[in-house]
Amino acid sequence: MAESPSGKAASGEESQARARVVQRLVEAARPLFASRGPAAVSLREVARAADVNYGLIYQYVGTKDDLLKLVLQRSSEDYAERFSRAESTDDAIGLLMRPKSSEYVRMVARSILEGRDPAAILGRSPAMAELSRRIADDVVAPGDEHVDSRVQVAALTSAALGWGLFGSFVKDITGLDDQSDEELTLAVYSLVRRGVLAPSSEDAPEPSASEGTTTRPS
Repeated sequence: MAESPSGKAASGEESQARARVVQRLVEAARPLFASRGPAAVSLREVARAADVNYGLIYQYVGTKDDLLKLVLQRSSEDYAERFSRAESTDDAIGLLMRPKSSEYVRMVARSILEGRDPAAILGRSPAMAELSRRIADDVVAPGDEHVDSRVQVAALTSAALGWGLFGSFVKDITGLDDQSDEELTLAVYSLVRRGVLAPSSEDAPEPSASEGTTTRPS
């Protein structure tokens, strides 16, 4: 028997409601995982923070590992979309190193310290693949036009991860407290950018503090 139009509408509404619940769970879990690590966060806490019925987590997502995988995947897909929409490759690179990414950095770091392997959970990152594509199309490395863009992305990401996790500590121990966060993040970004990538064909300026600064722990 063919499904009635009203039945299709009901099914569509149910799918949309489910998608909204899952998104709320992801948004609630991300800062909790970042601040304390997945092992220290219960699914009941996530449900309360998301204002979602606890049983729906198992019904819609599954286990805590399933939720962590979903959070990592959604974060990577979100960055891939931002990289794709960026007006220039320099702007896309700036997005990688901006302050908001520190939450993702802390979540990954805490997962690793707990003995998890975020790379195995996520697989190849859509965000890294998109940024590699943009760099391969628009940018060359200093002195080598044939360098693998994935290596360039690896170098940029390593800097972003390191600064996102240890930037505040490094600022203090190097006596840079006389510089504002904005000055320092722009200076670090500029050095990393020049060291890894040659100027683009458009000779684009470094991104502004509002559009793309080096990752700073929040």
